Amino acid sequence: MDKWFSKLRIGEKIGLAFALVGLLFIGVVWHYHQTLATVLGDYRQLQVFEVRKSLALEIEIELAAVRDAEKGFLIEHQEVFAEETDQRLQALNDKVAALAAVDQDSRQTATALQSLLTTYQERFHAVANAWRVMGLDENSGLQGAFRDKVHRLHELAANYNVDRLYTLLLQIRRSEKDLALRQDAAYRERVRTLIAEFREQVETSGLNDAIRAKLLAELTAYATSFEPYADSALKAGNVAGGKGPFRDAAHRIEAMLNAYHVPKLEASVLQLRRREKDFLLRGDETYPPMVVEIADAIRAQIARSLIADADKALLTGLLQDYQRDFLALVAQSGSIGTLSREMSAAAGLVAPLVKRNVDQANQTMARRVAEITASSQASARLSLIVVACAVALGVLFAVLITLRIVRRVRLMAGLLDDLAYGSPTRRVPTVSNGRDEINAMGESLNALVDHRATFMGWWKEAMAEVNARRELAAANSDEEKDQAMHDLRSAGIAKLHLLNAIRGRLLQHGERVLDIAQRIQSAPGKVSEQDGKALEHAAKGMATLFEVLNNDSEAPASLQRGHAQR
Repeated sequence: MDKWFSKLRIGEKIGLAFALVGLLFIGVVWHYHQTLATVLGDYRQLQVFEVRKSLALEIEIELAAVRDAEKGFLIEHQEVFAEETDQRLQALNDKVAALAAVDQDSRQTATALQSLLTTYQERFHAVANAWRVMGLDENSGLQGAFRDKVHRLHELAANYNVDRLYTLLLQIRRSEKDLALRQDAAYRERVRTLIAEFREQVETSGLNDAIRAKLLAELTAYATSFEPYADSALKAGNVAGGKGPFRDAAHRIEAMLNAYHVPKLEASVLQLRRREKDFLLRGDETYPPMVVEIADAIRAQIARSLIADADKALLTGLLQDYQRDFLALVAQSGSIGTLSREMSAAAGLVAPLVKRNVDQANQTMARRVAEITASSQASARLSLIVVACAVALGVLFAVLITLRIVRRVRLMAGLLDDLAYGSPTRRVPTVSNGRDEINAMGESLNALVDHRATFMGWWKEAMAEVNARRELAAANSDEEKDQAMHDLRSAGIAKLHLLNAIRGRLLQHGERVLDIAQRIQSAPGKVSEQDGKALEHAAKGMATLFEVLNNDSEAPASLQRGHAQR
């Protein structure tokens, strides 16, 4: 670690520290953005739930509008309401499609809704078509068809409504016979009154003009021939058995009435129309059998009547067509009822499905809100932890880098203090080939201490040798000479050790120079600043050591000259 750390300059170390702090800051910012992205994602999920609820409300509103348009058609039977229903259904389908695009749950709900709406739309179209077949008004469809037939039947029934005329004719004949039996003038006046009433009834009846003319002619013949018969019966009591031209005219009138007499035909037709309208108004299934029963009764009345066969066939045909169309309308009405119930059932399932979708959205939203709350609290705690860790790591990096710089500076300060006031024995730890300025200062300081130690050691040994030589020269006895020679040999051995040490350091400087030279040869033209400084330090170190050796070679000569002078 120290070796790698020494490869960096102080500025690079400070830059590395700032880079590490910057990376920590970037990590904190990244964590913040991740948290923000998570919050935004949670908000979008909550927004999805709100969209689901909003679309569900819009679907309910559109469904209510569809049902209103449907009821308008069923009540008013107008095409404009059918068109409005289709338009509302299209808008409703668009809302359902929008709901399907929200999320997976909404897509499942929308699929179910779409199926129900398709069923509803199919049933509504079937109901609308059934009503078109039945007739949207009294003049269209089956309703218009049987209405035309029954109107024609009613018109013809007026031609056969001679019940009142027949009754009046019978009353005339009875009064005529009472006159013959009792010879009372009151009966003649009664016959005259009934004849006038009969004429009035004929003139206002629904009989065709030809029949009315014939009846009026015969009635005139009867009235004209009856007057002589009445005078004769009142004056002479001669009734001639009640026979005469008036009797023949009465028989002819009766024959014509029988030819156009279907008893109670018009009343039966009106009763038929009454039950028909009861069914159309109430839709009660008990009325169609009544209509059929009345139609059978009318058919029997026509069959028993004395009218012509062609007239019977015409009336029976109209009645049969009416009955067929009416029963077809009844069947169509039953189909409409079934389709309407199916349509209402499909529509009735839409609202619970929409409500279930809203309830599901509310439940999911509440659950998601709880999860988001818990997640937000955890994210807040995690953010505080991340920030605290980032601050702690930043402080740790700053302390570690600062300690590595300050520790060695303190060592150098202590070494300089020892160098100034004593003999230092410690050295600053350095790394070879380091680029650190502190490391370079340590190497220089170590070199300074080494050079000082070399000079001091050399000077001490040189002085010891000089003193030994001086003592040898001044020795007067053998013991003093032996002691002086021992000291001289000790000084020589010490100097030899120093020379070996100097030789070792010279070899180190030489090896370093050789190593740098090899690097320069491998990359010619490229000399780094570090290699230049290393060469300079090696050269200066070698020069210093050579200067020590040079001083050593000069010292013995000076000592020999001093000894000779003595």
